[in-house]
Amino acid sequence: MTEGTMRNSARQEQSPNARSASYASSTPSRLYHRLEEALHSGSEVWFRMPGTRLVGIPIFLDTDYVEVVDVDVAEGFEDEELPDEPYQRTVWLIRLEEISAISYATDRWSKERFERLLEQSHKDDGPATELR
Repeated sequence: MTEGTMRNSARQEQSPNARSASYASSTPSRLYHRLEEALHSGSEVWFRMPGTRLVGIPIFLDTDYVEVVDVDVAEGFEDEELPDEPYQRTVWLIRLEEISAISYATDRWSKERFERLLEQSHKDDGPATELR
């Protein structure tokens, strides 16, 4: 084998890996797309990571991190007993690689709309077979 051949074969072995790595970094994942949707709509997202769970609204997103804000409101107090600072804001900077799952609301219903949807569902389920 000549020296020129060895260089070419080494280049061929490395080139698919380099191509797939650059493709992966240039193609955002489904997770990234869902976080981007939540960022633009101001939707709350629930994050699951090893050992913890967080809730927040995305306020910044890039290919490595998502920054989310969570506003906690003190509940269970009468108006006279409210703590001096009944609200607390927490901002989390989360590495996308650490996220194992997210959940987000895709649709919300009022009680009345939900009942209408159930009624419609029951009408659609009707008898599977009809006698002729």
